[in-house]
Amino acid sequence: MLSIVYGVLSLPLLLYCSAKLLGSAKAPNTFARGYVLRNRVTHQRLLPEPSSHRFVYPTVCLLVSLSALERGALDVGRGWLFGYGGVFGRLTGLRPGPYLAAGGSSGNGSSTIRERLVRVLTPRFGNAAELLEDAWMMTMPSFLGFEGINPLTVYFCYKSTGEFWSCVLEIHNTFGESHVHVLEVGQREDAPPSGSVAADGILWSGIPNQQSADRYDHQWTFRREFHVSPFNDRSGFYTVAIKRPNHPPMAPPSDNKFPLPVVRVQLYTDSDSGSAQDSPGPLKLVAVLRCTSSAPLTAPSLLSALLWAPLGLLLSFPRILYHAWILHYVKRLDVFLRPEPFPANPDWAAGATNPPKLPQPAGVKWQSEGILERSAKRRVVSFLRQRAGATGISVSLVSADPATPREDFPLPSGGDSKAGRHLQIDYLAPRFFTILFLSPSATHALLLGHTSDKVFFPSSAELFLEVFSAPLSSVSPLSAAQQARLQGLPHSLKHSLALPIPPTHPLDFGWNTTVTWFMVKLLRALEEVERGIFSIARARPVKGDEPWKQWERAEHALTSREEFSTLGREQEGYEHGSVRSG
Repeated sequence: MLSIVYGVLSLPLLLYCSAKLLGSAKAPNTFARGYVLRNRVTHQRLLPEPSSHRFVYPTVCLLVSLSALERGALDVGRGWLFGYGGVFGRLTGLRPGPYLAAGGSSGNGSSTIRERLVRVLTPRFGNAAELLEDAWMMTMPSFLGFEGINPLTVYFCYKSTGEFWSCVLEIHNTFGESHVHVLEVGQREDAPPSGSVAADGILWSGIPNQQSADRYDHQWTFRREFHVSPFNDRSGFYTVAIKRPNHPPMAPPSDNKFPLPVVRVQLYTDSDSGSAQDSPGPLKLVAVLRCTSSAPLTAPSLLSALLWAPLGLLLSFPRILYHAWILHYVKRLDVFLRPEPFPANPDWAAGATNPPKLPQPAGVKWQSEGILERSAKRRVVSFLRQRAGATGISVSLVSADPATPREDFPLPSGGDSKAGRHLQIDYLAPRFFTILFLSPSATHALLLGHTSDKVFFPSSAELFLEVFSAPLSSVSPLSAAQQARLQGLPHSLKHSLALPIPPTHPLDFGWNTTVTWFMVKLLRALEEVERGIFSIARARPVKGDEPWKQWERAEHALTSREEFSTLGREQEGYEHGSVRSG
């Protein structure tokens, strides 16, 4: 292990010496289209006060022109020290895969970062392809083939005139999901930006910025919509202030200085005044990404930065785990479990029964479905292909993830449409399929997946029950798989007259009974394993948010007849985070 660490630490030093000897430090003939940035990242949690926490650490990132990057003009050392298009076979690199939404006009996921950025900007600006001349992309590259978590990637977008017109923040979490905020210059800005680069720099690290007299250029306040930290729910507001690069990527700087961008993110709780909670409340958390020095992207500057913070590109996730351990076990903050991301389509579930209230769509990446979710989905798809003709009800499945294509199950040619009855099911995540498979009846699935946990939204509850119901029998015994499904359910959900249980599950017909029983038992066992891991680790989810209590939540929804109109649940007994107040 030590030899690996020594190798990682010594490689940049050897390469740096070689670059110096080979004269790679010659100044470029033209202005730089890429820079190596040395940064100080600072975080301070202010609320709840007993759990306040603060840390500072150095990072290395790149500021690159997208146009120059994608035509290979920024490759260093013939692409071996730094290159675009892949991560293997080079010291550092960038590729489109981790950034923004996959796909493209060809649908094969081979689109460039610029094409993906245009696709993000188009819903807001329409003619984004014409407006966007170039953009600075500020991000952390891969190192020795390893792509760490990029908590924040920033795109500074410019018109052909050199005018800075929008800023795109791409936020990544540890679950492989990402979200964007498109911030337009001159639109919904806070004026003037509060605070200054100098004040933040001295406050956090005691080191003044080279542009210490400057204030932030722009500031916006908007609602929080994405799950990033397990110690915050999705409520509240962000206030983001930026100091943009001092020149566009298409033109040299007028002051002969290198860019020193700064991004400050402040998280505010919802206001306590009024029921709408549409204004920021107390300041909860502050984070600042502050560039302390920059240099044109060359072999010596890149290697020198890696020597300055040799493990910086590898430590994002370990640092997250370390500070999460402090907040949970030392500061006693409970964990908000990951909610499903908000849909990308603003019209998603618009025709559903009790449609959810949705924010501005901005999700770009979702978790991929697991093996068992994929297996359950195959059963649902196979069932619906036959069921549409039997019931005269056509069905559509619409995912919140735009990368998952819509699936339609029309009636067979010449079939009776029964006055054109159509069921559309909008679902947030592949968990929808395991809920259908594990619930002992369609009524149970509707209670858990729609009324309680809000994972899916049918256009008609009646049509949903008609499509997914199985024949009832008072004499036929329950199948082994059905008996396994009932294990762990509260007594009231097993014996309620409102929740009749068929002897055989509709998704079990035509499948091997032993395989079905094993799959049910495996999914139930995994639920218990998750509970056991939390118990062994002494991890504490926010009360009422425990995954293994999903059926208890469903029981509560049944007995109280509660109806929810928004995605997610407000947690009771918590203030300014996840410290229990009662």
